[in-house]
Amino acid sequence: MESQLLEFFKFFAIYFVELSLFFVVVSVLIAFLNNRYKSSFEKHLGKDSYLSYIKAILLGSLTPFCSCSTIPLLRALLKTNVVFGVCIAYLLTSPLVNPIIVGMLFMAFGLKITLIYLAFLFVAIFILSTMIQKLDTQKFLQENFKSTNHNDHFKAKKPIDFTSFSISVLQKSSSCCDTQMNKNMSCCTKSKNKDSIKNLFFQSLKDYKKLIPYIAIGMGIGAFIHGFMPQDFLQNYLGGFGILNVIFAAFIGILLYVRVEAIIPIGVALLGVGVNEGVIMSFLIAGAGCSLPELILLKSIFKLNFLALFVGLVLCIAIGFGMIIYFL
Repeated sequence: MESQLLEFFKFFAIYFVELSLFFVVVSVLIAFLNNRYKSSFEKHLGKDSYLSYIKAILLGSLTPFCSCSTIPLLRALLKTNVVFGVCIAYLLTSPLVNPIIVGMLFMAFGLKITLIYLAFLFVAIFILSTMIQKLDTQKFLQENFKSTNHNDHFKAKKPIDFTSFSISVLQKSSSCCDTQMNKNMSCCTKSKNKDSIKNLFFQSLKDYKKLIPYIAIGMGIGAFIHGFMPQDFLQNYLGGFGILNVIFAAFIGILLYVRVEAIIPIGVALLGVGVNEGVIMSFLIAGAGCSLPELILLKSIFKLNFLALFVGLVLCIAIGFGMIIYFL
C-alpha cells in the first residue's frame, strides 16, 4: 500500500508540474506566433475547405503531444479565426499520429500495420471533422470561452490590422521613432516586443490559474489509475471474449491515462501473451486519443454534449480500425 501511495504522489507531482509548465510555455509561444503570423494561420486554417483540414491533420501529425498536451494549442486555435471542424481535426490527430507513435508502431508491429494505421486515421479524421463542421458548432462551447471568440460559427473573418495601428501611434508619439521610421525603429521594436512577451506571459498565467482545478483533478485520476491498478489487469481482461474484446479494449483505453511513450510497449506485452492485434490497436487508439484527464481539461472549453461526441468519435475510430486489423 505504501508503494502504491508513493507511486500515486510521484506520478501526480511529476505530471502536474510537467503539464503546468507545458501549458504556460506553449501558451506564450503560440500567442506570440499568433500575434506575428495571425494572417498565416487564417490563410492556411481559417477557411472551411478540404485543404484546411488536410493542413490541420499535418500540423497534428508533427506535434508529438499526448492527449492532455494538445489542449493549449487547441485553445489558441479556437481563439484565432480557425474553423471549428479544422480545430477538431487537429485535436483528433495530434495524440494519434506523430513521429513518436509512428516510429514505435513501425518497430513493434511492422510496416504493413503502420501504413494501414496512418491511412485509416487520415481518412477517418478527415471525414469526421468535416461532418462536425456541418453541425451548429456554437452550442458546443462553454459560455465563458465562447465570449473570447468573435467569429460567427468559427468562419474566418478579416482581422483588424493592429500592427499598422501600433506603427501609426509610434510614428506620432515615440521620440526615438519620430524621424526616419524605416531606419530607426529598432529601440521601439525591442521595447514593444519585450512588453508584448511580458503581457502574453501574464495572460498565460491568468489562463493557467483558471485551469488549475481541471489539471489537478485530471492528474489525480491518472495518478490513481497508475498507482492502484494491478499490473496484470489488461492481460487478464483482454484475452477471452473474442471479437468483443475489440470493443471492450476501446472502453478500457479511454478509462485509462496512458502516455504515448508507454502505450506501445503495453501493446507489445499484450501481443506477447496472445492478445489479437486488432484488440491491441483498438486499445492503443482509444488510450492515446482520449482519456479521463483530457476530458476534464476539455470541460474548461466545451460543454458535455461535445465531450460525449468526442468520446464517441474516438471510440468509432478505435473500434473501426481494431475490427479491420482483427479480420486481416
